Amino acid sequence: MKKYVALFLIAVTLLTLAACGSKDALAGTWSADLGDDGVITWTFNGKGKCTMENAYMKQDGTYTIDGDQLTVTLEAWSEPSTYTFSVDGSSLTMKENSGYGISGTFAKK
Repeated sequence: MKKYVALFLIAVTLLTLAACGSKDALAGTWSADLGDDGVITWTFNGKGKCTMENAYMKQDGTYTIDGDQLTVTLEAWSEPSTYTFSVDGSSLTMKENSGYGISGTFAKK
């Protein structure tokens, strides 16, 4: 019985250490020229904090990831925006789910 408990504890420890070392796929700085909206730059710190910047403003905020859903809350927004996102190498595609927000494909800087 002690063997099984020891193996279980080792497995839990390894899983915990693996989770601590992982970073989210968005970590880094991403930028795109979105035409009328100009150049938009997103910076995600990998720990739930973000910044969105364009020629007119720079806003700090927070974000969470749940599968392919990204929820962003910026300081000037009255409510969070949720995006469906994907990362393919050095490209981040974000599509705002309501259809009204900033959407596009961003290149990693």
